Amino acid sequence: MTMRRIVTAHNKDGRAIIVSDVQLPPNPVSNRADWSVYDVWAAENPHFPDAGERPNVNWFFPPIGGFRYMHTLMEPQTRSEHATPAREDVLTNKGGKHRTATIDTVYVIKGSCVCELDDGASIQLNAGDTLIQCGAVHAWSNPFDEQCHVLVVMIGAQHDLVEPPAGA
Repeated sequence: MTMRRIVTAHNKDGRAIIVSDVQLPPNPVSNRADWSVYDVWAAENPHFPDAGERPNVNWFFPPIGGFRYMHTLMEPQTRSEHATPAREDVLTNKGGKHRTATIDTVYVIKGSCVCELDDGASIQLNAGDTLIQCGAVHAWSNPFDEQCHVLVVMIGAQHDLVEPPAGA
């Protein structure tokens, strides 16, 4: 699968223009051979960019006020025990479950997946469903036979149980 990202901005006269039109590669997720992520856009201190390039960010998880926009692909028959976030300080050591200092909007485009919570509850999400994840301990799995496509926007937020990313 390919993903195209188009960015608009302004020229020196203040007129709207297309400043970037690129194909994004899928990026493998550390310790998750069954996941890949299209890193679409991110910002730590959001402002209108006019260069058309995605701003460099220091870390996967955004700082307070920052955001991250991704398209995630979960392969069929993935289990939550394989979910290992890249930062040890967000792990709970409970079968891959973790929490982050983010408010996440999760939209399932295609397929289905399961969000498992630390109290044993789980919810199946299907194409067209949206989940608002507010820093709860959770893990993701795709126990189904079809690849799952998920759009995620993570917004950095104050979370008293999670240390903010370094440099935040």
